[in-house]
Amino acid sequence: MCGFLGEISTSILSENNFIELLNLSVHRGPDQQKSYRDSVCQLGFNRLAILDVTENGMQPLISPSDKFVIVFNGEIYNYKELQHKYKISDSDLKSTSDSEIIRHLIEKIPLNVFAKELNGMFAIAIWDTENMQLSLIRDFSGIKPLYYGLSDSGIVFASQFDQIFKHPSFKQKELRPEIMKEFFGLGYMSAPNTVFQNIFQVEPGQYVIWDFNEKIVKEKRLYYNWQVQAKHLDSAKETREMFSLSMNKIIKNQLQSDVPIATFLSSGYDSSLVTAFSKKQKSDIKSFTFGLNDSELDESEDAKVYAEHMKVSHVVSKVHRKELLNSVDIHFKNMSEPFGDYSSVPSFLITKEAKKHATVMLSGDGGDELFWGYPRFRKSLNQAHYFKYPLWLRKLIVPFLRKKDKSLSAALTVTKRFSDWILEKQIHFTRLDALMVNVDFSSELYHIYQYDNAFSKSNVLQYLKRNEFFGHMQRTLRKVDLTSMANSLEVRVPFLDKHMIGFSNSIISEFTINHDRPKLILKDTLYQFIPIEKVEKQKKGFSIPIKQWLETDLKENFIKTVIDSSFYGGEHIDEKVLHSLLQDFYSNTKKIDPWGLWHLYAWQKWAINNDLV
Repeated sequence: MCGFLGEISTSILSENNFIELLNLSVHRGPDQQKSYRDSVCQLGFNRLAILDVTENGMQPLISPSDKFVIVFNGEIYNYKELQHKYKISDSDLKSTSDSEIIRHLIEKIPLNVFAKELNGMFAIAIWDTENMQLSLIRDFSGIKPLYYGLSDSGIVFASQFDQIFKHPSFKQKELRPEIMKEFFGLGYMSAPNTVFQNIFQVEPGQYVIWDFNEKIVKEKRLYYNWQVQAKHLDSAKETREMFSLSMNKIIKNQLQSDVPIATFLSSGYDSSLVTAFSKKQKSDIKSFTFGLNDSELDESEDAKVYAEHMKVSHVVSKVHRKELLNSVDIHFKNMSEPFGDYSSVPSFLITKEAKKHATVMLSGDGGDELFWGYPRFRKSLNQAHYFKYPLWLRKLIVPFLRKKDKSLSAALTVTKRFSDWILEKQIHFTRLDALMVNVDFSSELYHIYQYDNAFSKSNVLQYLKRNEFFGHMQRTLRKVDLTSMANSLEVRVPFLDKHMIGFSNSIISEFTINHDRPKLILKDTLYQFIPIEKVEKQKKGFSIPIKQWLETDLKENFIKTVIDSSFYGGEHIDEKVLHSLLQDFYSNTKKIDPWGLWHLYAWQKWAINNDLV
């Protein structure tokens, strides 16, 4: 895992100024640093050495014919298969790294085929020195970030948002109020947008081609086909066997490493499965659990039982709430972009502790999204059919139905479309529309949530999964990348392997629909490793007492940051509404969602830490 910075321009930076910007991402790759420079292009690379830790694996890389210069962040898990498929001889290789295969592969096949062939997590930049074109490619799940900014003189691209907006080409920054509003509601910047004009994200599963001579983006294309061919019942033994075969292959590929590698282990199904299959492939694999000294939230004892059944070498590291509190500020200083999911605080501590034991960790992220694990899936599934009826009719009939069924959402009487309801479930900001009057979300965000209004249960489930994948999960992946890279730790995500996504899209989720038992395949598979009576417990999770903190320990700093400091982008908000939110929160006169207040806090911390106010 690494970090890169590049610029292609009629007036590239001096070497010293370029290195100064490159050093902003040195925590992503503290092992080695190297740069490339020609008359119009400058590329820099900070390396976290994982495969072939010698200098032979260093980047930027130049292709065999000297046509392409490449920087690459991430891991390609099928690089050995691609070497065999495209007949790349060992004698032609200068290193044993996956990036070495990319260096050769880009000369053998067209870009669109090249992108489709890769299985892994990656952000890739390829400078074509002959045609004077830059290609940017991001992995199909959006695990690794990739930003780019466009100016009259050229393009800047990087692994971190701050490396773009701090570049002199973007000295005059203009906020986009619609993306500000999305951030306050969702707590992250949804691709392809950022909060600044002319700075963008490459979308998951997309490549972008920019031409130097014309100074324009010539092509944007989604190369990954999210294809649903549901044909395997989740209750069938054969389906479970298919899952195990896929997981075995995926874990085997993702355990490739020349540095210490381990797994995260919580009390959930997903990380437990990753650990169990890792143990099958690597007998000395270690697992790590991070707990809280709070019996109501601590899951380390359950994880310890799981580890004993799997015969895994297990490390438990516990923290006090005070340690969490004390890490809030340093955690914010490591946010290179505005990010408001408050679970980033424990994630920052967890990855910091993990780095003491390993350089690479395997996580269980993605299991809930691909196998309908969240409780909100069931509620959405059961109430989706009401949106077949017009809003005026629902306003008449739903109040009567709610007298018998209190679980019916009040949104059924106020929300016009099913897609709007699903989006609103992700919004944790009280009075957002009042704070930013006459500002709507971007069309790109609405596109992620759009629905075709076919309300069969199987269709609704597939929509919810795809929406979760390109919506909420992207916030989770940003959290993991930001916090793990702040601590120079690589986190791999087996459930987001291309083969696992394809397998998930082949499932008919009979039990989720008819028996209210989600993640059936995952559960039944895990019971082969851990007795059912040990597993069927309520997962506790690892969270922070956000409301309590904002009311007590962080109150003074929160008010100083959000109210007493100049509010960044204040011209786009109604500050009277902002003040009333805080007054109602602290007086307890009206219910105010603390998540939204944390989003404001995170926004201001980011702005202040980056000298934007």
